[in-house]
Amino acid sequence: MKKGFFIRYIKPIVVVVIGLLVLIGLSVAFFQKEEKEQSALGRYGAGQIPQAVLQYQPLIEEELKKYGLEEHIHVLLAITTQESGGVGSLDVMQSSESLGLPPNTIQDPLYSIEVGVKYFAEVMAEAEQSNVDTDTAIQAYNMGNGFIPFVAENGGVFTTELAQQFSNQMKAKTGWIVYGDPNYVANVKQYMGSSEGTTVVVTGELADFQKMFEQYEGMPYVFGGASPSTSFDCSGLWYYLFPKIGVNVPRTAQAQYDFSKKVTEDELQAGDLVFFHSTYDSPDYITHVGMYMGNGLMFNAGDPLKYADIHSTYWEPHIAGYGRIVDFKA
Repeated sequence: MKKGFFIRYIKPIVVVVIGLLVLIGLSVAFFQKEEKEQSALGRYGAGQIPQAVLQYQPLIEEELKKYGLEEHIHVLLAITTQESGGVGSLDVMQSSESLGLPPNTIQDPLYSIEVGVKYFAEVMAEAEQSNVDTDTAIQAYNMGNGFIPFVAENGGVFTTELAQQFSNQMKAKTGWIVYGDPNYVANVKQYMGSSEGTTVVVTGELADFQKMFEQYEGMPYVFGGASPSTSFDCSGLWYYLFPKIGVNVPRTAQAQYDFSKKVTEDELQAGDLVFFHSTYDSPDYITHVGMYMGNGLMFNAGDPLKYADIHSTYWEPHIAGYGRIVDFKA
């Protein structure tokens, strides 16, 4: 073959083929990266994080890379929001206590992030070694890594009840009035979500859960209430009850709406949540929530707690949408 023939005809073909292979490789890498990013969002997705915390995102990501935990950026942003909101303290991740120091000893946000991420990496590593879930590691950020073996010895799966039991044990041991926040996981998760929402399949009869909330029927509505001792507001009822079946939800109606997997009216089934807007003056669009129980009825913390018709002249104009957090399966 003549050299001129190769240069004129063969070489351009080779260049095109190589170019195509490079493009294919870049495309595969892009979609693999996209898939990784999407899977990282999954259960722990981006949520309502204030700008005061978002300003620290590059620094938190840089620290997470040191431990190969970049996929947990949304967890750390939510933890930081829960701990300080970015403005409550210069110790933005409330890291001082992980060093055995009094709260807010650290007065440098950058050092707080360095120490906080390092501690998060430690509890994540211990959680993996102990074969417990990520929720346990999140709670351990608040209660200390002693919580991890406690969960491992009691089923290996985080529940709010276990957090409360551990808190009670530590209060008795230390003599402290308060030990950690048993609702810490739910409080953190109110700042997380995902584009597809969160749905938990619970094995068991909805009727069993129905008995749990019906025992409070007739109690008065109390704004801010989230326990039988105070009575309940609309979101406080589900915030209190869902953890009893192993499901942690955010505190407010708006956050529960953001957290849920959206369903249409045609898809609505008993156990789904019905969300309402503009039922009172609030900066949030979603202001009320009830649980749909079929035949147009919901149970909700009205005043008093009771069943109500979602198609009544009052409720129907306020319907904002429907969400599924728990998919009850017999």
